[in-house]
Amino acid sequence: PSKKHPFVMRGELWRSICDAYSNWDGQPLTINEMCRRFGMSRRTMVELLRSAGITHDSSPWSDEKLKREDENNLVSDLIRKKEERVLLKAQQQEYRRVKRDAEKFRRFKAFALNISAVFTETPAPVRDLKYRPEDLDSFSVIISPTDFHWGKHASPYMGEEYNRDVARKRLFSTTQNVLDRVLSRGQPEKIYLAVGGDGLHIDNQAKTTTRGTPQDCDGSASEIASTYVKLCVDYAEMVSEYAPVELFVVPGNHDFYTSAILREALHAWFRNDANVNIYQTLSPRQTFLYGKSLITFMHGDTGPVKDYPSIIAGESADLWGRSSWRFIFTGHYHTERELPNFGDITVYRMPSLASNDEYHFLKGYKSRKALIGYVIDKSRGVIAQEICPI
Repeated sequence: PSKKHPFVMRGELWRSICDAYSNWDGQPLTINEMCRRFGMSRRTMVELLRSAGITHDSSPWSDEKLKREDENNLVSDLIRKKEERVLLKAQQQEYRRVKRDAEKFRRFKAFALNISAVFTETPAPVRDLKYRPEDLDSFSVIISPTDFHWGKHASPYMGEEYNRDVARKRLFSTTQNVLDRVLSRGQPEKIYLAVGGDGLHIDNQAKTTTRGTPQDCDGSASEIASTYVKLCVDYAEMVSEYAPVELFVVPGNHDFYTSAILREALHAWFRNDANVNIYQTLSPRQTFLYGKSLITFMHGDTGPVKDYPSIIAGESADLWGRSSWRFIFTGHYHTERELPNFGDITVYRMPSLASNDEYHFLKGYKSRKALIGYVIDKSRGVIAQEICPI
């Protein structure tokens, strides 16, 4: 309908489009991926598929090929396509393994060069330290890109442009920066990764929060939700290249219901991946024990902060009693600060990577955009922070 003149394409191209959009291998291309692969505008691609009645459930062959080809040939063709997909996936996994090995070698080489430089320089007199290897303990890292607001739209005049392209670049670059610096301390046991907590900007087709507040978005509700799941998969896979991942999905006031769906999608995706474990709970407060530290992820949008310790102590009495240190990690306000201590409980409010939309711009809200990695010692609790601002 949008073309002034007849739209013509070669049969070979059309057969490739049918094949790529079909769900024959369980991994059909999205509309945006189809546009990039075949060099068409989104409007043209949507009209083509719609006019021909092509959906993800359609066969990977055009009607002409189905009529022309022998049934046995089609079966052989489908088996060959499956083999290609399996080989491609195996190559991708092998590439990730080689990449991890290369990164380990690069870190080892840098360490060796630093050691070499130390021994080639004239040593300065040093104190005789009583080195005790047993004093060194294992550590892990806590990362939570809370209040990420995937799908939020912010124009440049508001101070910083924000859309899904900007958001993805920020998320991956800051996380890699933080984890690369953490590796200078050694190899972490695990990475405790919390997503959600307003990770998704909207919670329904009407483009509102869970409670109905309209939001400025950079795409349709379906696009935003679909690409967010794929983003979280890619993100968890990238983080797992550094260390095994314990993944938490924390519901927020923007994405309370979609967080539950996201958790199940990630659990299904990584069910056979030994490097990524999904923490399964519907509770908005997610508490676990690492060494002597009790750790809780929560969004922080309900109730006064002073009530958090007593609520968590009541809900997780066993873990509370086995811990020496207690840490609560929240978001919601997009600001980084350590809230007042309550006895031996420390509450960290984590910053956001998202830019201000029009509402927050008009209100004049200001805060540093950043991602923080919290280094937590197995016996001493949080001992350091690695911060990557935007």
